[in-house]
Amino acid sequence: MSDESSRDLVIKGYRLTAVLGQIPPALRDEIAGMWLAEGVLPPAEAQRRVAEVVLVARAPDGSLAAVNTAFVSVVPGTQSPYWFYRTFVRPAHRGVWGLPRRMLARAIEALRSHPHPDHPLGMIAITENERLMRKGAAAVIERMGMHRVGRNAQGQDVWCVRFDGTVPVAPPGLLAPPERPH
Repeated sequence: MSDESSRDLVIKGYRLTAVLGQIPPALRDEIAGMWLAEGVLPPAEAQRRVAEVVLVARAPDGSLAAVNTAFVSVVPGTQSPYWFYRTFVRPAHRGVWGLPRRMLARAIEALRSHPHPDHPLGMIAITENERLMRKGAAAVIERMGMHRVGRNAQGQDVWCVRFDGTVPVAPPGLLAPPERPH
């Protein structure tokens, strides 16, 4: 079900709203406050990261339940800029079937059409959550158009979608072990 007037998506009573590049001060404070209350980011990083929020998800009671963020960076060892994607769902709202998947799908849409001066080639997501590396979860991510390009040095799956529709190949710097100081 969606709300055509606001282009929000409602899933199981949770309202997903795209906010990339248009976050009012009150929402900025609410997002930073959520991260601080959950103990996931220090204050300065919470304030900085708010500018990277793509979507917010509000629970049926109106409270902030989840956000996803993305930032543009050049893939190590290349000249290729990509969006790097993250999701945070408050513990009380984890397990809402379809919520993270819909947030990911909506983020891909929003980032694909967002005018960024670096013209990112696509989006990369690194699965820090081990449950997302299981066969069933991987199949869902693949159906959304993402491709698993390998694992990073920490053993986490690296997923990519290219906005031009081509199948991505992992740049060596993305999957290579980190350089050690000499």
